[in-house]
Amino acid sequence: MNRRFNIAVTVIILLAFIVLGVFVFGQSYVRFGETCRDFGLSVAYYFCELVGIGYSFTPTVTEYSGVLQWEIFLPSDWNGFTASAKEYFALLIDGENFAGYWAKVGGVMLVAAKVIAVILPCIIVLLLVVVRMYRQGNTKHNHDTKPLKIFKWLAARTYQPIKRAVLSYRDFLRQNPAIWICWIILWVFHLNAASVVMGFFAYYFYFVLSFDVANLYVQVCKLFIDLQVIFRHFPWWSIVTVCWLLYNRWRKRIALNRLRHFEARNCGFINELPIVSMACGSMGKKKTTLITDMVLSQEVMFRQKALSILQQNDMKFPYFPWIAFEDELRACMEHGTVYNLATIKEWVSLKHRRFERHRNVHWQIYGYELQRYGGTFDDALKVNGLFEVLETYAMAYFIYVIQSSLIVANYSIRTDNALMDIGNFPLWLTDFFPKRRREYSRHAHILDFDVLRLGKKVLDNNPKAGSFEFGVVAITEIGKERGNNLELKEVKKGAEDTNQKNDLFNSWLKMCRHSATVVLKRMRPYFKTEEEAKTYVEANMQRKLRNLISRRVRMVRKVNLQDFNFFVTLTFNSELHTEESFKAGVESCLRNLCNRKGWKYVGVWERSPKKKRLHFHGIFYIPEGTMPGKMLDMEDYNFRTRRRQVTHQNTYFNEKFGRSDFEPLDMQNIGSAIAYIVKYLEKTGEKLVYSKGLPQFFISDIMEEDIVCPFGLEDKKLLLYDDFLCWDEGVLVGAVSKEVISQMPKSN
Repeated sequence: MNRRFNIAVTVIILLAFIVLGVFVFGQSYVRFGETCRDFGLSVAYYFCELVGIGYSFTPTVTEYSGVLQWEIFLPSDWNGFTASAKEYFALLIDGENFAGYWAKVGGVMLVAAKVIAVILPCIIVLLLVVVRMYRQGNTKHNHDTKPLKIFKWLAARTYQPIKRAVLSYRDFLRQNPAIWICWIILWVFHLNAASVVMGFFAYYFYFVLSFDVANLYVQVCKLFIDLQVIFRHFPWWSIVTVCWLLYNRWRKRIALNRLRHFEARNCGFINELPIVSMACGSMGKKKTTLITDMVLSQEVMFRQKALSILQQNDMKFPYFPWIAFEDELRACMEHGTVYNLATIKEWVSLKHRRFERHRNVHWQIYGYELQRYGGTFDDALKVNGLFEVLETYAMAYFIYVIQSSLIVANYSIRTDNALMDIGNFPLWLTDFFPKRRREYSRHAHILDFDVLRLGKKVLDNNPKAGSFEFGVVAITEIGKERGNNLELKEVKKGAEDTNQKNDLFNSWLKMCRHSATVVLKRMRPYFKTEEEAKTYVEANMQRKLRNLISRRVRMVRKVNLQDFNFFVTLTFNSELHTEESFKAGVESCLRNLCNRKGWKYVGVWERSPKKKRLHFHGIFYIPEGTMPGKMLDMEDYNFRTRRRQVTHQNTYFNEKFGRSDFEPLDMQNIGSAIAYIVKYLEKTGEKLVYSKGLPQFFISDIMEEDIVCPFGLEDKKLLLYDDFLCWDEGVLVGAVSKEVISQMPKSN
């Protein structure tokens, strides 16, 4: 019944539009024929002039329309326009005209005052009556008042049926886009927009060879003549409303594009962070807001990474019926057979064992032609078996399709991502700025800290212990939860109760990296049991972590004993060097400058993310007057910041190696330079490169009155006051400072 009604309405509207086109906007169609003639003659003129063929016709695009009458305010030629403009400005500053204007304004204001004087008392009386009505209490609970009854009666017979019909017809149009596209085309011709477009192309072909600039004024007038169809048949307020709606839609689109661009930049920043990040700041600085924003973006990136793994493994066996595998996996998830990554491994392993017994491709691998397409994939590093790839694919698919939130937090976080699934491969709607708010939301899982404790638990035999497999963990106010060295001074690791020293929560933060899982999987064939492999991997991951921390601490100690003054970047140029010669040349050059000129540096080799171009980043101490070559201020474009910037380059290093960048350092930016070097140290695993003569420590006697307190394991370390005294074998050198430290003996 609704479909018949919608079809009938569509037919009526279409007939109405056709009737309007015939009886109201008929001139627009005639005008369109005229512009087609102009276009044809302009194209003929273009080709004749271009090829050099003689012609006897005259392009008509320079002439006014013979269909539409002149009903615009502009003069017909340029001379008339200039004369009218002069007359206008002469009258604009005329005293009599100015006085007449204000007299007119005064008359309008007088009429407005009379109208307000009549209407205002009526409005005041109406407001008083309404206020008096609503001041009376109504204790007839669950009983409609008479005004409400009247409103409901009228709404049930007028507003609600009309609303249902309109919404139903709107859905009908969305399902049949050809209808409203046809209507738009009709109104493009009705409103003479087609003539404007055709006229533009007609003048374009004429202008590119004639360069008739003087005729531009005529084209502007013709545009206004063509647009007068709109102004003639529609009131000004309707045109203003439509223009406002279009402008509003345009500015919203720009705003959404900017927001999505900023979100992409945020994701890029988050992607560069380590596996564990901590936000610090004073109260009220929006730390929790920052964490929440990062966690929501990280959840989206987590699923995007799972999708990327799915795509990579799909292409290893492109002829495998992955949709059948996905359907069976989702059926097992719904049945409860598969509910985490561990059960997925068991499920795939069971399929593998069954297939090895019967070797029937139709029972376990969905008819995949194993003999034709093969059961292994060689990526030049490792040969991957089919079931090994199936296991990885199943785990990534489980992470991707699970509709539970991937966030675990100690406070409430809402996520509005929605899964679209109509039977094929599902897709996630992860846009943070949708046109309409999604109906269903999810919230983060409640964090049980015992899940993340590798040591003692608060609850003995906690069933949730060790259950965390994947996801994003968000913890607010973790400083209050974990404490600091001074607060934990009296806390003992050997205590019976669970505390911050024996729960091994900090160890979990160090070991939560997903790569450990990958390493364990690859190392398993080399050990008798999985437990042995796990012990070996954990021990080596701990060793790598300790080494990384040691390298970082050693670097910071060396840097703090020096006065570095430049952050230097040297970039490989393939026209001057190979990578091997570039690396050797830089090391040799810096070695000579350190020995002969007294330079000092700490640096690391790294490659750019996209082009993989070799760089050397380092912080340098360059004594005054020892810089070879000349320093030049060069302006170029930074693709990372997308801004133009001024770089300080050195001619000696540019000619010898490629590109150089010498950024001066001071107390304000030395910290960020150290953090930059440490970031690449952790990301690439490269060893730091030091110049000779960079000690870690200076040696001094310590007086008892300079000691705040001992700390560390067995209280072997001492915390000193900021102004402690430095002694060299019993001789007082002075209170600690850069000058005093430079006089003290050094050691590694």
